[in-house]
Amino acid sequence: MYEIDFLKVGTDEKSGDAIAVRFAAGGRWVVIVVDGGFVDVGYELVHLIRTLYGTTHVDLVISTHPDADHINGLTPVLENLQVDELLIHLPRLHRSDVSSWGMDAIDDLVRLARRCSVTVTEPFTGLTRFSGALTIVGPTIDYYESLLDTAKLGELRAMVASKGVGAAIELAVRKLARQTLDHLPVETLTDLGETSERNNSSVITLLTVDGERVLLTGDAGIPALTYAADYLELLPSTSLPLAVFQAPHHGSRHNVGPSILNRILGLETYLKRGEAIISASDKAPKHPSPKVVNALMRRGYETLTTEKAGICFPNQMPSRPGWSRAIPLLPLDESGEEDD
Repeated sequence: MYEIDFLKVGTDEKSGDAIAVRFAAGGRWVVIVVDGGFVDVGYELVHLIRTLYGTTHVDLVISTHPDADHINGLTPVLENLQVDELLIHLPRLHRSDVSSWGMDAIDDLVRLARRCSVTVTEPFTGLTRFSGALTIVGPTIDYYESLLDTAKLGELRAMVASKGVGAAIELAVRKLARQTLDHLPVETLTDLGETSERNNSSVITLLTVDGERVLLTGDAGIPALTYAADYLELLPSTSLPLAVFQAPHHGSRHNVGPSILNRILGLETYLKRGEAIISASDKAPKHPSPKVVNALMRRGYETLTTEKAGICFPNQMPSRPGWSRAIPLLPLDESGEEDD
């Protein structure tokens, strides 16, 4: 048995990730947290774990990468709950010049963890916990270090690509008026999407519980997911379709393409394979991408977002009074989406 809670994260146009999980292993409940969103969402995670999970003990916290919408909310988690272990990358152990790698957030969280007697471990491909129920499938240490070498170039590319406030407002208005379709259009998503080195450094986590697999991807992009797919295909459970797939980077079309989705999710099908979750603010202009939403549906994944409320899997737990079943998205009109 397992429960996965994707909290609603969003500050105006900025999306984020905050995930709590509990599952039965070794005759007890295991509780993990994957990212914490912004600080206010971190307190919501603490409340959820105390009230719905009925505990103040967290076995494992994973910081996928040091962006504010993922890491900042982990501070309240470490301050207010009893955490055993923190998985987080430590760039200074790999390169001398990491000034552009979000070091303040990393340093602050690691210092807090050590003050709280929390074990700090770097998560690289092959690391397992809880008798194999949790496996890190990306990044490899070699790939991570290659990303550190090019971090400054990635930040420069992101700055040049910035469109400014006016364009963002225009996109937000377009999103509010997005159109649904009664059928899936022909696929227009391409394999040309690119994201930053920091996003590609995201920890990619596989959970295997009760014969079901769950893949949590942070903000990983196509190359990072490709390395993860290489490792996934070596595991004995590779024939099992994913029951839950977290679409990376809040459903951005820059992070996935048809080829990697085919490898991870399977080819197009009329049958339901599982459910895809997209953590996206209701005001984020580009999240989720209609092209990504439709691509997930083509591969048999009902797609849900946290735009209106948090989501719990299985959808939704019948033991939670007041919770209602989340409604999957319908196919979306892609005609208003830019091709940048």
